[in-house]
Amino acid sequence: MEWLFSNTQVTYEPYPIIFFYLIALVGIVLLFVRPYWALLFSLFCLAARNFHAAVYTRTPFLGPYLNLNDLLEWIAIFAMLMEFLRYRRKIWAPGILLALFGLIIIGDVQSLIKYGLAENVMRRIWSTAIFPIMFLVSCNMVFSEDRARKSYWALFIGAVLAAIQHIIYVRALPSYILENKYMFIRTISYSMSGGSYILVAFIVHPFTEFRGLKLFGYHTGLTLIGLSCVLSLTRGLWVIMVATIILFPLFLYKKIFISRSSVNMAGIFIGILLIVSLLFPSLRFGEMLSDRFRSFTTKETFSKSYASRAEGQRTEINIWLNGSIILGAGSTLPLEYVYADRYVTGALGHVGYATYLSHYGVLGLLLYLVLLPLLTFKVGKKYYSRHSMDYGGKLVLVGLACVIMDVVSCLTSNHLLGATSHIQGLLYGTVWGLWRANTFTGEKDVKRF
Repeated sequence: MEWLFSNTQVTYEPYPIIFFYLIALVGIVLLFVRPYWALLFSLFCLAARNFHAAVYTRTPFLGPYLNLNDLLEWIAIFAMLMEFLRYRRKIWAPGILLALFGLIIIGDVQSLIKYGLAENVMRRIWSTAIFPIMFLVSCNMVFSEDRARKSYWALFIGAVLAAIQHIIYVRALPSYILENKYMFIRTISYSMSGGSYILVAFIVHPFTEFRGLKLFGYHTGLTLIGLSCVLSLTRGLWVIMVATIILFPLFLYKKIFISRSSVNMAGIFIGILLIVSLLFPSLRFGEMLSDRFRSFTTKETFSKSYASRAEGQRTEINIWLNGSIILGAGSTLPLEYVYADRYVTGALGHVGYATYLSHYGVLGLLLYLVLLPLLTFKVGKKYYSRHSMDYGGKLVLVGLACVIMDVVSCLTSNHLLGATSHIQGLLYGTVWGLWRANTFTGEKDVKRF
């Protein structure tokens, strides 16, 4: 159980290998019995996992080419294929997704021609394909109210389980670390659960149909997710969530819910304070938050904190300017940068817009940061305007929260080219799948995007 009680970003502790085989067994059984439940199983596990522990959970015979994250993605892919073989449906993809696949294939060809089949090249080709593949899976499999309901709860319960694991990890830390070295608490291993999107969506449009124990259980889950977000000690995540909560109602034109948002946020924050005071009496909570925000107080402290990212941004911009302005360097950056010392290149991949430019040029920046979010928000808003009280509307709202957070975070390390984009791909695809199946009936409308 070392993966639960250690920072896997530093210790590289995997899950016990039996987890890999059990998940594979359950996934295979579900693929043949109920393909959609196999997708739900994949979604739940992706939300509940410790990302870094899953990265290091590998079989002896496939090594870095098949870790636990990859296994969960393959379960989702085969779920789509099995369902389409069983029901003889055609696979559909919106135009923006086809454009992304085309761009990525061009980048893959560039990298293969330049660098061959090196392990780093193959890993980059796979990681850049994760988002569009998961997008394709969910836009073809999540298309009804019933499926939206099941998907919502698979994501929610998984995110709550991830938050509980995170809290257990922090709770197990020695008191001297909690008192004096709380920077060792910081981990983003549980931040890829999708919980932040659920939390933002709830604050914008809270559930109103729950009563009694259901309402208490739901709010408890949200509070645990919120506590995990705070304990991640990720300043970028905090700022992005607050900015999204402010911008979301303006984009959605749902001002009726703004007045309730402050109440919802206050309730969750009070719950977080209560849990912290009970579970972590040694944790200097106020000092911890103050220290993390201190870098924003002056230009000097901000520059010092952002120095490595700024250097990485300059490196990626130079790679872009020295290569193809339109198409970028490809899925893999030049190997002299990939294997260079981080103190020389800076933190590559830590400023989203520069990462898009270096890999896929102006075309990549346009597709990922402009057209994809604009079109996804457009179709999602149309669907939500008609289904705001349904589970489909609630799930689409979570997807739209993800869209806005992705755009707002273009100056941080969040982007859609890495191996962390499974949940994002599923949420984008869900927005398109529900819109296509439930909002429009004319084929002309479907093909427009």
